Amino acid sequence: MSTKPNPVLQIDPEFESKIPPLTEDEYQQLAENIISEGVVLMPLIVWNGTIVDGHNRYKIVQEHPEIVFTVHEKDFDNRYEALAWICKNQLGRRNLTPIQKQVLIGDRFEAEKMVDGFRGNQYTSSGESGGGQSDPHQNQARKRIAQEADISEATVKRYGRYSRGVTAAEEVSPGFRQEVLSGKVKPTQKEMRAIAKAPPEERKRLIQEMKEAAGAPEEEERRMTAQDAVQQFEWKVTRVLQNFDNTFTEWPQLISNESYRQQVISTLYDLKQYILHIEGGTRYEWDKEARKIV
Repeated sequence: MSTKPNPVLQIDPEFESKIPPLTEDEYQQLAENIISEGVVLMPLIVWNGTIVDGHNRYKIVQEHPEIVFTVHEKDFDNRYEALAWICKNQLGRRNLTPIQKQVLIGDRFEAEKMVDGFRGNQYTSSGESGGGQSDPHQNQARKRIAQEADISEATVKRYGRYSRGVTAAEEVSPGFRQEVLSGKVKPTQKEMRAIAKAPPEERKRLIQEMKEAAGAPEEEERRMTAQDAVQQFEWKVTRVLQNFDNTFTEWPQLISNESYRQQVISTLYDLKQYILHIEGGTRYEWDKEARKIV
């Protein structure tokens, strides 16, 4: 922990870009909490004087220099290790959207395979090992992340490709990454792979074509693959679960009270049947008039 309060810290643009953006309401709530306390309760995490966690808090205290904050120093061997830690730390947060999780897992994979195989300029600009052969360091990183995230290794690899596309797009179109993380633009896996492979002079054109296509709903549907549909479905389910969680947070008696809990369970019965249909590999049927699964 820093013994000197309110030190001057550095901001690394690449480190900061890994932090999913707060909504205006979330940022305002954070600012109000800090101003109300008169102190930043959680220390900012830094590496050699550069912020690795706490960018929003630091921005707020710059606007209110009377507010006291402290820092905690982390020790990393190189910036790839720092990037991997930032991504892993963000993935531990509760309120990430599926696309934010996907990009962060991909970012973490891209950083960790560099940490595991840090031997100078071992990797090509695309992030793949040379020679077309499977690199043991990539395999180790992919396996470790898949186990921790409870996803397949193939999914980790796919997320890594998506992350490389986002990074390549950001190089020629600053702000693109935050547009993806905020959900303003929703590129498909295929589009990100194309951008990652394209030379810099071609990337801007691909990005523009993607944004123009996304403006037309029927065109956006044609852009989607089955994997993209799964990703979109995951996003929708996550939103539903977040709504459930918000309701139970605001009304905890819906769980603690036996009578209310039974009503909640009864309401969720159709959802249980819905899942059982899918697990059995059959298409559910919804009776709109009776409002139940048949």
